[in-house]
Amino acid sequence: MASQRWNSKSPAPPPERHVYVLAQGFAPAFSAPRPVILRAKQRTEPCHSAKSAYPGLWWQSLRTQLGRTIKMKLDNDDRRRATLLKYTLFVLIAYSITQVATLFAHLFGLSSVSYAEIGGVAGLSLGISLVFVVLIKLKKTLTPQFTKFVFFGQFVAWLVLYAAWLLVLRETRVMALFFGLMALTFSLSNTRSIQSLVITLGTCTIQIAGSFVAIYYLQQPGSFALEVFYTLCFLPSALFICSLSGQYAKQRVEIKEAKRAAEHNSAALVLEMDKVRQANAELERALGRIEELAIRDELTGLYNRRYLMDALEREKKRADRTGRLFSMIMLDIDHFKRVNDTYGHLQGDVVLKAVAKAVQAAFRVNDFSARYGGEEFVVVLEEVDPAGAVLCTDRLRKSIEALQFPEIADGFSVTVSLGYTQFQRMETVAQTLARADAALYRAKDAGRNRAEFD
Repeated sequence: MASQRWNSKSPAPPPERHVYVLAQGFAPAFSAPRPVILRAKQRTEPCHSAKSAYPGLWWQSLRTQLGRTIKMKLDNDDRRRATLLKYTLFVLIAYSITQVATLFAHLFGLSSVSYAEIGGVAGLSLGISLVFVVLIKLKKTLTPQFTKFVFFGQFVAWLVLYAAWLLVLRETRVMALFFGLMALTFSLSNTRSIQSLVITLGTCTIQIAGSFVAIYYLQQPGSFALEVFYTLCFLPSALFICSLSGQYAKQRVEIKEAKRAAEHNSAALVLEMDKVRQANAELERALGRIEELAIRDELTGLYNRRYLMDALEREKKRADRTGRLFSMIMLDIDHFKRVNDTYGHLQGDVVLKAVAKAVQAAFRVNDFSARYGGEEFVVVLEEVDPAGAVLCTDRLRKSIEALQFPEIADGFSVTVSLGYTQFQRMETVAQTLARADAALYRAKDAGRNRAEFD
């Protein structure tokens, strides 16, 4: 028991308290503030500075923000890459459908196109698609400009292939207009009205120019007037798709703006929450410090008299309930008034601090000590038999007697007188204190620097 140390923790710490910080939360659009209550559990450990209690709180917040930004950037690149690859695959499927339709027209004798012409156009379309796939795969950062380049680059390539395809279709050139509608449908999700209109007019121009070249220069069969008529019939359907494209473009802009506003509000809310957490931490530390000041003696660091009385009441209730009795040592520094009168009150404070430190070091973890008043101290021991009490008091008396104070005077030392008693069931705390005090004064009357037992 003599080897055990006191660690400044009481057997019955104060009840936990909770701090509530009222912060201004924000709705998603910051339209109306609403209160947000954050609950912070009160700490009972000794307080430290802001940096030691919460090291790197601001740094963790900064790292979190940077991590979110990098993750958002990577997520955007992944989404754009997946979208571009999917779009390129759809374009390749559209190319394949046109080539399959051309092949069937040849097999059923509807067109005089040759296998070589079909293979040439198919190889050209496949090669263009592979070029775009490689560009998308190799590009590390997919910027919005690169995304637009891929979308409209493939439309330009499609217009070139469309012109080449017209020249080999011969009798079935009008079939190209149906696949022109399919291309315009692809553009719905990626173009605006003016862009869709340019594609539509380009398709009609290529269709008419291709028919003219095929009929009048390449001497292919067909009626130029009839094909122009079919193209003009195609135009209203294409213009309707252009109007839909404008509506979809407007919706895309609204969705992007809403998403951007949500991300901005989310980032602002995260910053506000970080501020609230920091405010909670600061308030928690301040309240912990206030709690310590309320129960500690500022000079010695021991518990003060008010906390001692509360703790004794708790020990009394436990002893009355369980029958496990506690003991009490009351000690007083001998001739302490002479120290103050001879060396001054500042040196007297040095003595009080040294004695308090010796008292702390002399007892077990579950024992606790307090400054009772002036130069008097009280130690509460749990479940100590009479023999153990003798050892405790004698060890404490000798440890204080061995203290040296060279900063006060050479050879200067102090002694203490001690009074010991054990709590008796159903008696009051005041009665126990009175018996310990009586034992203390018997020790003083008997010559000081000794212990008396009740």
